[in-house]
Amino acid sequence: MSKGRKKSTPHETIRLSGRNVYTDKRKRTIYYDRLTKQGYLIHKQNENRMLFFQNRFVIILFAAILCAGTFLSWTQAVLAGVITAVLVEVYFRMSYLKKLEVAEDVDFERRVSSLQYIIDNKSRSKVIALAVLYLLFAVLIVLNAYMEQYSMGLNVLSGLLAVVGLYCSILHMVALSKMK
Repeated sequence: MSKGRKKSTPHETIRLSGRNVYTDKRKRTIYYDRLTKQGYLIHKQNENRMLFFQNRFVIILFAAILCAGTFLSWTQAVLAGVITAVLVEVYFRMSYLKKLEVAEDVDFERRVSSLQYIIDNKSRSKVIALAVLYLLFAVLIVLNAYMEQYSMGLNVLSGLLAVVGLYCSILHMVALSKMK
């Protein structure tokens, strides 16, 4: 190797995928914020926090349902969920994104779809287990709402979570059918 050449670093595999996550032609993982129309480089050390922020609304929905089912009324839980969502969104935009490196020269190659990520990075047994677990979650969340005789608001929230669980289960079943 000559003195003037830099040794290329291997591409780090990052477990992010979804609507706003892309890889560019230089194999960098980029989060594209549609509000600000800017791309942000996601490095391996930012991955776990980005996973949380990518799933922030589902996590807050889970927490709101748990609070409503245990110690808050459903209106208090919805109010707490909305306030929490606003606070997390403000933190995400005002603090977290400011710490990420802005990608100036983004040349999007392809979007990293959730389906393709599952096919490329998960084993068959893990995909089967996740498909079954998501399906069980969808059934159990509705069954729990029925058995606990939740109010209409909590039944709607539980139904929405069941739809998310069903979607994830179907996604994993489709990925399983496309795996080699």
